[in-house]
Amino acid sequence: MKNMFQEALNLHQAANFADAENLYYEILETQPTNIDTIFYLGTLKLQQGEFEDARLLLEKATTLKPNHAIAYNNLATALKEQGKLDEAVIVYNKSISLQPDYAMAHCNLGNILKDLGRFDEAEDSCRRAISLQTDYSDAHNNLASSLQKQGKHNEAIESYSIAIKYNPDNIHAHINRSSALLLTENFIDGWPEYEWRLHTINCSSSTSHHTQWDGSPLNGKTILVHAEQGFGDNIQFIRYLPMIQSQGGHVIFECQKELISLFKNCAGIDEIIEKTSIPHVKLDTHIHLLSLPGIFGTNIDSIPSERSYISVDPELTEQWRLKFASNSDFKIGVVWSGRPTFIDHYRSCSLDDFAPLADIPGITFYSLQKGQASEEVFNPPNSMRIINLEKELNDFSDTAAVINNMDLIISTDTAVVHLAGAIGKPIWTLLHTSSDWRWFLNRDNSPWYPEMRLYRQSKFNDWTGLFKQVKEALLQKINGSGMRTTEHNEYALQYSSNQS
Repeated sequence: MKNMFQEALNLHQAANFADAENLYYEILETQPTNIDTIFYLGTLKLQQGEFEDARLLLEKATTLKPNHAIAYNNLATALKEQGKLDEAVIVYNKSISLQPDYAMAHCNLGNILKDLGRFDEAEDSCRRAISLQTDYSDAHNNLASSLQKQGKHNEAIESYSIAIKYNPDNIHAHINRSSALLLTENFIDGWPEYEWRLHTINCSSSTSHHTQWDGSPLNGKTILVHAEQGFGDNIQFIRYLPMIQSQGGHVIFECQKELISLFKNCAGIDEIIEKTSIPHVKLDTHIHLLSLPGIFGTNIDSIPSERSYISVDPELTEQWRLKFASNSDFKIGVVWSGRPTFIDHYRSCSLDDFAPLADIPGITFYSLQKGQASEEVFNPPNSMRIINLEKELNDFSDTAAVINNMDLIISTDTAVVHLAGAIGKPIWTLLHTSSDWRWFLNRDNSPWYPEMRLYRQSKFNDWTGLFKQVKEALLQKINGSGMRTTEHNEYALQYSSNQS
């Protein structure tokens, strides 16, 4: 049995997870309380992203061996991945109490305290990890992240650089450093660092055997441009494709199917195809979309910032105009939540946070929210007149046509803000204190979108103060444009009822 465990461990260490898992389970059939097997199987499940199985196995390991500091550390990580952050803090602290010099547990605790907004404590934990292991690259990376959350951007960049010094292949440190550099408008250093994202699975490509374009004249060559990251990223950076055409390239753009109808008539695209694992096209070279700003040497003054660079289907726009025509209120499209992932957790708010705006007479709100968060429409803040359009928004072309008929869009940092900005509609973007690099620092306008206004939290997770600013600005905007009637005709009421 000892030989079987060693064989399983060797397979595990060689990343042959399937065979290792089978052997671990075989051992447990005859030795159900074998602590080492339970621990390593739980760790394997954690590595494979099977977090509930990992949690159960690692809890069993800590029950069988209550002084197993590493098992507590791994259990806490499983809890973190399940979104159980407060529980994870307790378990990381348990691991540290058992082994005070356990640098990884201090580092992991710092990372989760940062996610909870406890930045001073996060910094202390990371510094403790570094004091225990000076060359701990991940600890320097996590320290930098907690410093950045506190607005200490220069210190953060320095710590990211130290992380990279100790591990030049630390992908996360390079990517985080690029974000900090771009956030502070250091484009010369930021764009090259940003290329490290290409080492992540999200940017993997089956065309890697082709030469990546370096910006040189294309002279009729065919270039495949890969969409990447989220919908909003592609809407924002598709503005660069005409610049490739100006280099003589035949541009094939590969994007998510949800964006094809929106992009099909965009300037700079000769062909558009759905993003698949293996694009069946002949090409001479390729590039990822978000590499283009670096290729073209973009800085704050050279951002391509046309008022409108995506056209909206005129027939769809007219269809929606007729639906809205009988309602003479000031029409505001709203979105409050991004993707239901932890990384988007803080950039999202709730519909209830919009409550101060509901008191303003003469407004009809239209929900452009998609996904589970759209259910909040069925229990809106008191006095809010809101119509749910989710079921009628089949793709981004529909959403664009609706936006084209709105007087204003108010949204957290989602794809909708990029869509509204790209078609040249007034958009107020609501930003968390830890906003993305593309919004830069200390500005209420965006060099990417002439019609965009930025509203920033003044304190961590303080949506109340932010919406106070928004309400004041909205009152000025409506009063300045002339208050519309607050009477609602029968069609508008009927339409509202149908959408709920």
